[in-house]
Formats: sequence, structure tokens, C-alpha cells
Amino acid sequence: MYKFFKIIFLLIISVSFSPASVQAQFWKKIFNKEEHDRSKRPKAPPKERVVKQEAKKPKRIEPQYPAVERKESYRVDVLLPLYLNSLVVDGKAIQKNLPDHVVPFVHFYEGMCIAAEAMKDRRGKVDLYVHDITDPSSNIRQLTTAKKLAGSDLIIGCLQSAEIPAVAGYAKNAGINFVSALSPADAGIRGNPYFILMQSTLSTHIDQLIRLADHKYDRYPKFIFKDNKTSGEQDAYRQLRDAWADKGQLTVVDCSDFDMNIDSLSKLFDSSDINVVFVSVLEVARAEQILNILAQLPRQYRLEIFGMPSWKSLKGLTGRGALMEQSIYYTSPFYYDSTTGQGKYVSSEYKKRFGGQPSEMVYRGYETLCWYTGLLEQYGPVFNSDLNDVSAAPFTRYDIQPAWSAQNDFLYLENKKLYVFHYQNGGYIIEGN
Repeated sequence: MYKFFKIIFLLIISVSFSPASVQAQFWKKIFNKEEHDRSKRPKAPPKERVVKQEAKKPKRIEPQYPAVERKESYRVDVLLPLYLNSLVVDGKAIQKNLPDHVVPFVHFYEGMCIAAEAMKDRRGKVDLYVHDITDPSSNIRQLTTAKKLAGSDLIIGCLQSAEIPAVAGYAKNAGINFVSALSPADAGIRGNPYFILMQSTLSTHIDQLIRLADHKYDRYPKFIFKDNKTSGEQDAYRQLRDAWADKGQLTVVDCSDFDMNIDSLSKLFDSSDINVVFVSVLEVARAEQILNILAQLPRQYRLEIFGMPSWKSLKGLTGRGALMEQSIYYTSPFYYDSTTGQGKYVSSEYKKRFGGQPSEMVYRGYETLCWYTGLLEQYGPVFNSDLNDVSAAPFTRYDIQPAWSAQNDFLYLENKKLYVFHYQNGGYIIEGN
């Protein structure tokens, strides 16, 4: 049954010259004698070259999974912050429009509804349980301690970072998979082979952008524009700086301290070269301010701008405007083509059931349920060794790989597939697809 509810010294030698030739001859004899004496000295043994031995890292050990147990039916538990107690009274909505903080999760749920309906006639049976984690009776603590997830074969959650560890720990102890479908935070999870991070970490996004920039614009000057107002911005800058550390020189510009105007930027950049600019600003409104200032430069200044994954929400990239002539790159782990057969199906069903056009979160909910229930039916609850099978994923070519620490310790499973969106001339192209 179906229950609906991502950085000479200048040794100043004072030489005194004596005009007395006798004194000069004296010193000459002394120095000649010293040189003569040195020639008779035995040669020192050659110095041995000391090679610094780096500590060997332990070998990576892939996680081991138990034998697969197939079932006739599977239970999938979905954890969403739906705020139903404040939005619905006696089965009736008390607000005409949903609050902005609720909309993404409702859309995710609606996408799952469309997927559930599409799977009704499939051979395998999947029972879907949706939990509103804002309800005191089904919050994270209740779910993980009161056996409310007992019998679950898969947990899918749109959770914040602080909520992840408890669910990840429960999934590990139960030997079932927990798919974190929304947050890019790993929440400090270590050694958990049942924790699957769908929204790639910021580190993965940065590595992808640097590889692309290094490949396309290797010999050109590089800049980092940073804004360290928040801990998130500071972390993004550190990761970007450290990831580029061995690749060449960087000019770092602190946007909170640098007077950004056409004159100062004209002196900073080279009008006869390509200027590669990384902007480690996650906050969308601040990023848009910086981009709008950069866009004021005369046309002879060519900038290739690489930004953060949050830039997908930039309003200036959605139509004609100041940013239209800029070349801007950002990454996303998801790409939904609404012109495909599956895309048209979701659009049609959404309009029929809920009205309007589906948002990205609708597609994400639809695809998440389709792919993971397909894996359940094909391989059983412990499908981890077969995550390379994306045949049931309607749109995205996921690449789930182990994440490792600097010491080669296994951390968790992470989606490493990223699409690079290149905005230019008012439109997009997908690079590295």
C-alpha cells in the first residue's frame, strides 16, 4: 500500500679600504697563505642526501556488505519537514499559499506521489511511509528510538545537517540504507557504508570546477574573490584555496575590504588576457552583487567566472540582464530534461494532479523514488554493490562512489556525478556531461 507523507638578506658588507700599499701587501700575503693552507687540507667527505620519507598511508579497505535477502515487498520510509500541524487543521488547509520554507519539501513529496502512482503496476510491491518530522510524534528522536522505523528497508530523508547523524546511525545499526536527498553536508559521518549522500559535498563541487578551469584556462591568471562574513563563506574560501595550492599562483581579493569599482577592477585585471575568477561566495544575494559589479567592466576585459553550487538560484541567470554577457560556471548534481519522454510524463501528471508546472524538487522526488525502488526490486535492500546501475533513474547519471579521508579511512557513499552549467549570452550549455 502507498501512504504519501547536495586558500638576501641584503647582507651589507662594509669594506674598509686602506690607502697604505704596505698594509695591502700584508693582507695579500695573509689571504694567499690561507688559500695555500686550505689546498693542503684533506677534502671533506661528500654530504649524504637526506630524502624525507613520507609516512605510508594505509591501504583503502572497501566496505563489506552481507548477502542480499530478497523480499516480495519492501518498505520505504520518507522523512520530510512538512509542517502539517501548522498548515492543516481538521483536514483543511488554513493558508491559501504555502510558506516559502515548506514549498521545496511539498514539491518533493508531490514528485514522489507521481512516481508511486507510476509504479502501481510493477511486479514488485513497495509500501511507502511518509513521516512529517516537524510533528512531535514523528520527529527524529521518536523515529530513531521508538521503533517507528522498524521493518524499514530504505530511508529517504530531506534533512538538515544536525538531523542526519541520528538517522545515519540508526540505518547503520539496522543494516539498511539511508539516502540523504537534500543536504550537501556529511554531518561528520565516518565509517558508515549505509549512508548515501546524493547532494555532493562542497569539496567535490570545488574539485570539479578546478579541473575544468585547469583544463580550459591553464596558462591564464587566476583570482579568488572571497567574502568571509560567515563561517560557510570562510570554509568555501579555505577549500578553494587549498584545492588550488599546488597548481600555481593566485591573487586573492577580499570583497569585504576591497573597494570594488570599475577603476580598481581595471587595475586588477589584464585587458589583453583571459582572467579566471573563482568566487567563493555561497550567499546568493551577495554573489549577485559581486557579479553585477564585475559586469560593469568594459568589454575588452574577458572574465571566466567560476562560482558555487548555490548559484543555481541566482535570479540574474534566468533571463536578460546585466549578467547576460558574462561567462559563468557552476555545478549541480542533478539535471532534468523536461523534453524527454519521462520529463513530459512528469509535467503532464503534475499539471493534472496539482496544477502548474513542476519545479526541480518535483523531478527530484520523482527520480529519487523511481531509482531507489528500482534498486530494491532488482537487488534487495542491500543494493550498495550495484549502485552503478542507473537504469531506473529517469534523468540523472548518478555516480555513487566511496568517500575517503586523508588517511584513506572509509567515510560514506557520495554522488560524484556533477553537471557543469555554463551560462553565457543569456542561455546555458552543459559541460562535461
